[in-house]
Amino acid sequence: MNKNVNFQSHLFLLRLGLFKLFRIKSTCITINQTNIDIYKEYSQSDIDKILSKVSYLKVDDIKLDLNLIQKIESSRSIYKGNNSNQINYFINLDNGYDKYIEAMKSKHKKELRREVRRFYEAFESVDIVYFSKQDQVSRFMVDMQGIHNNSWKNGTLNELEINTVNGLVNIGSWLGVIIYGNGNPISYMHGRLSKDHEYLLINNGYVESTKNLKPGKVLISKIIENHSEFDIMSIDFGSGSSVYKKIFCNDSNDIYSSLISRKLTKFSLLFSLQIALDTLYSLVKRTSEKLNLDHKLRKIVRNR
Repeated sequence: MNKNVNFQSHLFLLRLGLFKLFRIKSTCITINQTNIDIYKEYSQSDIDKILSKVSYLKVDDIKLDLNLIQKIESSRSIYKGNNSNQINYFINLDNGYDKYIEAMKSKHKKELRREVRRFYEAFESVDIVYFSKQDQVSRFMVDMQGIHNNSWKNGTLNELEINTVNGLVNIGSWLGVIIYGNGNPISYMHGRLSKDHEYLLINNGYVESTKNLKPGKVLISKIIENHSEFDIMSIDFGSGSSVYKKIFCNDSNDIYSSLISRKLTKFSLLFSLQIALDTLYSLVKRTSEKLNLDHKLRKIVRNR
């Protein structure tokens, strides 16, 4: 077993949907695509030795590897964000923009063109601005903050920190994009641009009052249309099953993400509690959508 294992401090966040209940200090070891090959060599006994020293293993969006997953899951407590392995949707632009649009479903193509046209008709001027350099960070952060403060996310989700942006700028892998209407920031995207020409979207938002104009979808469509400007060959939306991902994305990977601890520990009990809270939240969400109460609940959360 490789003894040079990095133990990390971590805050286990117990939550009910968007409501943060409390944080618990913990230690973990993170397994991701950058170090997965090391852990493939570990035996179940090796993994048990690691788990005797930390609160849990944190597995972050690894491409499906059944042998490893079976090994680390064996006779242990597991928490997943959902009940099955997630789907990681992305846009493959290897064949260029024209081929991408040509392959899009006809109804989605018509809908997207209509929404882009409506957005542009709503303003006298529309500008798409790309940010990637250190001297552009200040403007991006100010305009992003303005969007965030006027979006439904305000007060409910962690907003983008300047240290995060500066860290990506320093290694030359940051790309932020904002769409402006009549000079006002309307919607933003922020992400990491890898050496493999992949754009990983990390944060996004739009001004709530412009929701009917679909500013987020318009911005994504323009990033796709102008992908060659930054040599983007794929756009990664991460896991989840949002409708807009299924409209835009033409490719996907199965990914695996979880927290794993020994059984009969404090954290195994917390995993069980979080699963119960997730189930409750899903029930409330489905019920509110059926009763058309979801927007009212969002306002309650937003004003919390």
